[in-house]
Amino acid sequence: MNRKSSILFALAGLALAGTIAHSINEQKRVRANDVLLKPFQKNAPSQAADYDGLALYFMQGFERFKTSQGSGAAYPGLPSDHGDSVDQLEGFSRMAPLWGVWVASGRAAPGEGPDVAATFRRGLLAGTDPKAKEYWGLMHDNDQRIVEASDIALALWLMRDQVWAGFSDGEKKQVVDWLQQVNGKAIPDNNWHLFVVFVDAVLETLASVNHHGEMRRHYSRIKQFYRGEGWFSDGPDNVFDYYNAWGIHYQLFWLQQVSPEWDKEFIDKARSEFVSSYRYLITPNGFPILGRSVCYRMAAPVPLILDQAMARRVRPAEARRALDTTWQYFTQRGGVKDGNITQGYCGSDARVLDRYSGPASCLWGLRSLIAALYLPRDAEFWRASSGKLAVEQNDFTIEIKSIGWTLHGDKKSGDVTIRRMQGSKEISLQAVTAKDRILSAISGKPNRPDNHAAKYERAVYSSQNPFCECKR
Repeated sequence: MNRKSSILFALAGLALAGTIAHSINEQKRVRANDVLLKPFQKNAPSQAADYDGLALYFMQGFERFKTSQGSGAAYPGLPSDHGDSVDQLEGFSRMAPLWGVWVASGRAAPGEGPDVAATFRRGLLAGTDPKAKEYWGLMHDNDQRIVEASDIALALWLMRDQVWAGFSDGEKKQVVDWLQQVNGKAIPDNNWHLFVVFVDAVLETLASVNHHGEMRRHYSRIKQFYRGEGWFSDGPDNVFDYYNAWGIHYQLFWLQQVSPEWDKEFIDKARSEFVSSYRYLITPNGFPILGRSVCYRMAAPVPLILDQAMARRVRPAEARRALDTTWQYFTQRGGVKDGNITQGYCGSDARVLDRYSGPASCLWGLRSLIAALYLPRDAEFWRASSGKLAVEQNDFTIEIKSIGWTLHGDKKSGDVTIRRMQGSKEISLQAVTAKDRILSAISGKPNRPDNHAAKYERAVYSSQNPFCECKR
């Protein structure tokens, strides 16, 4: 090794050591209220109040890591390729709908618990003010802020009486000006189309801002991805994964809440057909994970929760069981830590963490909690005793012809598998190398393996033996 290389590696070592030392200091500083997690560290039916406590746990996490003006949160963790400012924005935007349902469902009683409406108001005004030091900035083509604008718009709609109604005309214009930047931009040709549709639906409802042409164009494109039986491809190339659950059907539900008559017949039918097969994937011990955004795993029960509230193909007791077992399984295996959701399937695992994911990205996993807490405290969902999941009742074989999947469930073992018509028998994950870590430490940018083949191209995916293992 020549002198220049030796110096480079020495500097890289110092950078890596500094990163490790910073991480240790952060861990010492954090004092999460883990008492709120105790109900999920045992395999017993959780109570409604336990989920209130879980929400408070994440709210406390935001308070610990929020930025000075409250428009972001600097959680510790592996960075994304979007940069620190967007990573911090995600800490605000992905928490915001949780605050929203907390308020909308009546859980934010005056004098009880945190004033999350005030937290949201403060951060929103700082983030949308071009003169503020924490301004979220201008949106560009393919900008991650388009994604985050959708969650911010949802929170604004949920807290329209508490936040929007209290804004001055100038403040309303400021917020509208930032949100409506989602229009006229090039975006990835996939589930992103729904972010534009949803933001525009909220702007029309709250501010009478008309972007009907953009809404129709993006929504029409999403419908072109529909493949039948409730399933969408995430883009034109027949990509099937859990974005159907925690992305597309979740977003369509909220679109219906804001604009109840928007393509109602199609959305209702698609959701009902989707959950008729999807419900078989949830087990007491995780689910047969595949695809990207693995760290959103706690959001897997979303379709069952939404369906039991709307169409009732799924009974409330089954949806509660799905929510209980999902949060218990992952909480017990390192999925929740320091007021945040960890960056992997069980614990943090850089092998499966996409390069677009940063320290707060995994808070999309809160979407099952958000869907549940949107229901009032006296809803049947909260009063129902925990029922049984499909694999706890019978063996099964379910064919989803439209996407080429066959689901097999074994009651005795509890295992559910996805068998794909096309796929390779075994594709292993590529490891994160020492070189990857050094380059990441030097650049501050992710240098992680893509691992697309392992995520999408295997012939079989199992709940008991996940392709990414269960690293705690």
